[in-house]
Amino acid sequence: MTSGSQRTDDTHRKSTGPWSWLGDLSRVARLTVRREFVATIPLTALYAVTGMGFCGFVGRKALGMPDELLAALMASNFLGLLLAGPLIGFFHRVRKVRALSRILFVISLLLITVVFTPRLGTWAPYLFLLQIFLAQTGVALTVPLRATIWRVNYPTLHRGKILVIISLCITLGVSAIIFLYTSAMDYLGLDYQYIYGISGVGGIAAAILFRRVRIRHERRTLRQAKGESKQMALLAGLGVLRTDRRFRHYMSWQMVNGFATLMIETVLVVILADTFESNWMEGGSALTAVPFLANGIAVLFWARFYDRYDIFTIRFYAAMGWALSRAVLIVGVWQGSIAIVLLSRLVSGAAMGGGQMAWRLGHMAFAPKEKDALYMGAHVSLTGLRGMLAPIVGLYLYRVMGANGGLWLIAISMTVQVVAAFGFRTMRTKFANEQNEG
Repeated sequence: MTSGSQRTDDTHRKSTGPWSWLGDLSRVARLTVRREFVATIPLTALYAVTGMGFCGFVGRKALGMPDELLAALMASNFLGLLLAGPLIGFFHRVRKVRALSRILFVISLLLITVVFTPRLGTWAPYLFLLQIFLAQTGVALTVPLRATIWRVNYPTLHRGKILVIISLCITLGVSAIIFLYTSAMDYLGLDYQYIYGISGVGGIAAAILFRRVRIRHERRTLRQAKGESKQMALLAGLGVLRTDRRFRHYMSWQMVNGFATLMIETVLVVILADTFESNWMEGGSALTAVPFLANGIAVLFWARFYDRYDIFTIRFYAAMGWALSRAVLIVGVWQGSIAIVLLSRLVSGAAMGGGQMAWRLGHMAFAPKEKDALYMGAHVSLTGLRGMLAPIVGLYLYRVMGANGGLWLIAISMTVQVVAAFGFRTMRTKFANEQNEG
């Protein structure tokens, strides 16, 4: 009697535990989660050194890039995203995991070439810009390819939770690697070139490990794709914006929200490097490590939030979180306090958790399953467009606004993000009314 009661209690505890939902997954889904998680661990090294903030800080601090070249470097990440939208059409009818693995291998080789690039000479910053641009374009292409894995292999009910596992691995991994790298650069004198070489080796390991992932019923999906009317591959990834009015409306508000966010991220590099004269640890922490660490913690909350609410509600609260972080950043820059700036980056990271989940999964509220990569490609491409323009506009306004230009620009960004937040809320009401009428 006692042992039976104990087994019953154990079963009850197991079924109600925080990870009990894993038992509800199919064998294929559990296997995919395990394999993707293992492959993501070395991939974090590649993500760490191709991020906009870290690359910009390297360009300014190590290579002495002027404002114009720094703006180009910061925008190159998003030019890659812009190109990914049209280019993803070429991968619509091919095996997604095979394409993902090959792209990661090419990115890794590009990062390894940085080791053999001298840092001296007038042409060195331009070569670094080219290497980073090509690598970031490859990273951008991997986003819609990975989204296909999430859409097909993971059930809707648990997709947000699974993405939390992956996002947590990425954010904590990137934070730890940035802390490790910048500490080695500050205290051991390790050059940035070797940092990129080490990350390239990690990327090769990720490329090999991703080959073990399989997409359910991919052959059938590819046959359906080949049977569709032939559309120019270069335009297929952007065509959904013309045909889907609601998705186009959603992307318009996201363009406003994202532009306001990215405009300040570029200016912050200049403020930290020139005004605060931050060392590698301070700059790397503020630009990458701290927000990624906060993101990793906050995403645990956002996952439960995502499973209960619609995409518009997620966007509303994420945009308001970014606006709050800008308010704290104003105080930090005004007082010249790196501690308050780091606090603002903690708030940014918490808001980023919701924004990144919505960025990776939000298009699924609009996309048919067979066009998932195309919708994500359009989303990635628009992210690239605003990311190209925002650094240029942000740095220009920062310079022309004079001594307090940074404070005024941050305040403008905060205001625009609040407007965008309420734009998402208004669209939620309109979207619900259209569904009821339908």
